[in-house]
Amino acid sequence: MCKRNGSIDFWKFIFSLVIMSFHSIYFAGDEKFLFYNGANMVEFFFLVSGFLMAESVMKQDTQGTAVWKSTWRFLFHKIKGMCPEYYVAWAVSFVIKNAAGGILPLRLIGKHAILSIWELFFLRMTGFNDYNANGATWYISAMLYVMLIFLPLFFVNKGFFLHILAPIGALSILGSLYASTKVLRGNTDWMGFCYKGLLRAAGVLCVGCICYLACQKLKELQFTCLAKSLLSFVEIGGYLFALYWTFGHGSSKMEFIILVLFAVSVTISFSHQGILAPLFDNRASYWLGRFSFPLFLSHHAWSGRMNRLFPGHSYSELFVRYAVLSVATAFAVYFISGMVRKIYAKYQGTLQGLLFAPRSR
Repeated sequence: MCKRNGSIDFWKFIFSLVIMSFHSIYFAGDEKFLFYNGANMVEFFFLVSGFLMAESVMKQDTQGTAVWKSTWRFLFHKIKGMCPEYYVAWAVSFVIKNAAGGILPLRLIGKHAILSIWELFFLRMTGFNDYNANGATWYISAMLYVMLIFLPLFFVNKGFFLHILAPIGALSILGSLYASTKVLRGNTDWMGFCYKGLLRAAGVLCVGCICYLACQKLKELQFTCLAKSLLSFVEIGGYLFALYWTFGHGSSKMEFIILVLFAVSVTISFSHQGILAPLFDNRASYWLGRFSFPLFLSHHAWSGRMNRLFPGHSYSELFVRYAVLSVATAFAVYFISGMVRKIYAKYQGTLQGLLFAPRSR
């Protein structure tokens, strides 16, 4: 039985496309670009990550296991699930940023490689934010670091974290951002003690945990056909309204309203209670969900190089080239990662034998 959620997978792909389109801002100049507030789509991914974190922790029997061990085991499993795509996409992005439009001097390339160590170890949003080969990695760094903070609290007392700490965290963190900055964007704005992107991640991950609680309640209910239809209407309507708003509007307080709509839609999607839910459960949706991660990781380097590669072209002409290059790069990352995974599985024992001596009995 497939454990994937077709609706979530489908919207992962759609919102990855929106984020890719939004990053055309880097070559739009004074022209209008697609999805003015496409960065707001990241909230969907944080919500899903928070939901899945809560679901995973609640399923684990950690009795008798040290909190630190449960925490790092969860994080290593999370990182393993993003590999090798994360590193393949990073390598491809590094080449693009240092070679597209003219190869940079070898000395500068070497400096970039050294300064990228923070990005390679997911430390970018902790404050070690220097040269970044792949701009999209801020999301992963923020997510992992916030999880490192939350998970020990979660494992110590699961019920207390879900029912008390998560709601308090969501209201306190997001409320402070609403009062102080009015928007969620501004990932590398320094807030005095951390980047704004970390607060954004923490607040929305907390909301994702609340979505998990609401989803469990929703699953317990028996709905009529009419109620299931209304649930699907609210679910799809929330996603579509977010798309509509971000297409023609810039950053504003509406980002917080979109977050609420996302939270409702994500809860319904995971509950699988909507009448349209079975339509999304197919191989096409599952594949789009898997492909969304390479797409999310593969476009950012191109967006900052389009004017150098194709000088004198209009935004629409550049966007077509940008979309083609981004999707092609995503396919390359997808297939290379698949090959790396197969090779590693085949020669795992040999590689381990080269690196580790057998244990003495």
